[in-house]
Amino acid sequence: MADKTYQIAFGGTPVDQDFYGDVLSLRVEESVSAANLFQLQLATQLTDDGTWRYVDDDRFALFSKVSIKIGFSGGGGLAGALGALATALGVGGGNDGLIPVFDGYVTAVHFDVGSEPGNSSILVSGMDTSVLMSLEEKIAVWKDMSDSEIIQQIVGGYGVDVKADPTTTVHQENDTVVVQRASDIQFVRELAQRNGLEFYFETDQASGNVTAYFRAPQLNGTPQPDLAIQFGDHSNLQSFSARLLGQRPLSVKLAQIDVAANSVNTVQVDQMQLAKLGDKDAGALVGTPLDSLVSPKDAQAQMLLLGSAASDLGELQTLAQAVRDEAGWLITAQGEVNSEAYQNVLRPHRVVLVKGASKAYSGKYYVTRVAHEMKGDGSYTQSFEARRNARDVDGSEAFGASGLALPIPGI
Repeated sequence: MADKTYQIAFGGTPVDQDFYGDVLSLRVEESVSAANLFQLQLATQLTDDGTWRYVDDDRFALFSKVSIKIGFSGGGGLAGALGALATALGVGGGNDGLIPVFDGYVTAVHFDVGSEPGNSSILVSGMDTSVLMSLEEKIAVWKDMSDSEIIQQIVGGYGVDVKADPTTTVHQENDTVVVQRASDIQFVRELAQRNGLEFYFETDQASGNVTAYFRAPQLNGTPQPDLAIQFGDHSNLQSFSARLLGQRPLSVKLAQIDVAANSVNTVQVDQMQLAKLGDKDAGALVGTPLDSLVSPKDAQAQMLLLGSAASDLGELQTLAQAVRDEAGWLITAQGEVNSEAYQNVLRPHRVVLVKGASKAYSGKYYVTRVAHEMKGDGSYTQSFEARRNARDVDGSEAFGASGLALPIPGI
């Protein structure tokens, strides 16, 4: 069985092995809808010369660069105990199995002094590159550009690589002017939301470069290793729960004045554009019972949407489709991973297969949040949130393709 381990680096330099002996806890949160965060709690003590250990440490200066990796390594270059790293870890070639889960900056330091020796600590916390984009509220006008071009120009100014899905609508100056009245991060997330896309930062494992992504949820990639609940000796979940929501719009209608033609533009979207992660979507689970319960109706479970003034039907269609796709996520789930059994680092922005949760709630889930927590006692927990836009397995699930292939009870 591989050993769980992690690495912390400040300013690109990994901390030495002794540092890990003072770590009380390390928590990293990765999310699809918010900045990635970290919290590092260290034991501190009064030294013989009257100073406190770590209190004046330059590594914890505000906006110092922080990098965190977590992973599993099968002996050799890494120590077995959690938090203890081999000396060779920071000199190249020793990072096999370590996944970058955080790159960002120190944003706060909390010094907590207890009345008894050994009862004092420092809590260092930070945020990913989003923090740099949140420091200034701006008023800016963006004209003759698409949303993806605006993203490229804004985010590129922060010195990170940008991978953006192209958006088709170009906001012509004589038609629609895009005005920013917010910080860059608020504005960029707003652009992502109205295009049905996500905006987030992630570090490339091979190059170590931080990349900003402005793209649609990745629902068709290879799933992460299976998560299993009540699966005998092969279970790797401590807990799992799923909630099915019935109050979901099935149709989105948008009507807006075309100021150039002095007429009304109307767009209606009834179907999701995203790939289904199961057999029965909201149309089947919500629409079918409503057919016999609600009458008359213009459009079943319809949402009326107010969009910005625009004469471009394509822009209105994109906005309505984004709202309809978001409304399609009718199952939310959460759980806690037994990391010793899972032997992998679960990540957001990716699909994972869940098995053992019945035919209805087993299947593909899109992971939206993962909280990694390392503690001084050697434990590593992963709690997660996920969602799904359809219920029931549909036969396309390759259970065991990235994990253990066993018969799935009830499927």
